[in-house]
Amino acid sequence: MCGKAHAQVYCEIDTLAAANQEILIEPYRTQNYSNYSFCVRIYVHVIRKSSHMGGQSPSDVSLALSYLDTAFNPHNIYFVWDHQIDYIDDDSEFYSPGASVFDINNHPDGVDIYMYDDSVGFLGWDGYGTSSQPKTAFLVSGFMEDPVTLQTYPLVKSHILSHEMGHVLSLWHTHHGTGENTQQDPYECPEFADGSNSAICGDYITDTPADPDMNYKVDFATCQWLESGFDGNGDPDDPNDPGDPYDPDEHNIMGHSVVPCMSYLTPKQGNRMKVAMTIIPALTAVSNYTLSGYPCATAGLNFYPNAMDGELNLDLREKPANTYPYQIFDAYGVMVLSGESQNVLKTIDTSGLDEGLYFLHFYDNGQLTIKQLLVEH
Repeated sequence: MCGKAHAQVYCEIDTLAAANQEILIEPYRTQNYSNYSFCVRIYVHVIRKSSHMGGQSPSDVSLALSYLDTAFNPHNIYFVWDHQIDYIDDDSEFYSPGASVFDINNHPDGVDIYMYDDSVGFLGWDGYGTSSQPKTAFLVSGFMEDPVTLQTYPLVKSHILSHEMGHVLSLWHTHHGTGENTQQDPYECPEFADGSNSAICGDYITDTPADPDMNYKVDFATCQWLESGFDGNGDPDDPNDPGDPYDPDEHNIMGHSVVPCMSYLTPKQGNRMKVAMTIIPALTAVSNYTLSGYPCATAGLNFYPNAMDGELNLDLREKPANTYPYQIFDAYGVMVLSGESQNVLKTIDTSGLDEGLYFLHFYDNGQLTIKQLLVEH
């Protein structure tokens, strides 16, 4: 569990289930699935008022799912969605987000994602997320606010969605065992800042640094952790030797950082999720994997490079003969490029775009897919 007064966000995981998963994973932690590609089926639920108001729009849902692609695709973990949104219109559920929603229209063959309204918090917190691996489900609601600028960041349309998916796929918080004790994981222990015990303590991931729990005390503009601490790995008889200073990664999605700073998962976090999807029954039921090719049943949107400089290639050659419209929007929602293509290799001139974050909107038979793009000249 994690609570935070500063950013007013509350995150909760099913620690008992997570501890049971660790017993299954522990003998296989060193297995390497980096060359395999995995496909995870997902289902989307949007919680609205009984009047059918509130919740998330279809374009909001597509934008939210683009964060999953950005976080997981670099590790060859992909998601397949039927583009159907299950609307749950219930005032009681709308105003009181909680894990009980996982019993509504849950699917044993996929990860169920429950998206609440951007304005709905939890027991006084502005934002909330929780997950359940046995039910392969998670929810996200509310927002995070920068205490300096008062700018708000909706959690559904952020890497908080990726954070909760990470929990379902067996990732601990980066501060697990160090700044968070479940009392149920039989292996948990504090990780040292020098990384000497990172394979057997902390989050069991050797390429994530020790984290005492940043607790969302991270500057929204600079992404610098605002506190400090020592790991206690010094001389217990010398008060002047408290150990080594912590230097947590403010950009890791599984840490308690702030929304604009969360941006990636590490290669070994990616491998741990793949290991889990081969041995944990609840996860093998929602995923499949292959050593070659795209693992999902239908071809995804193939585009490159990303980051891009002067051009973006849309490789539509494996898609059926059709006309495919596309649009590119900047981070402020302004459309900067648009066009359409047949099922060919389409090269788009992006040399005139400023550096920064963009969003590709791609339409396939009326279904909208949103992908995040980065321009670097």
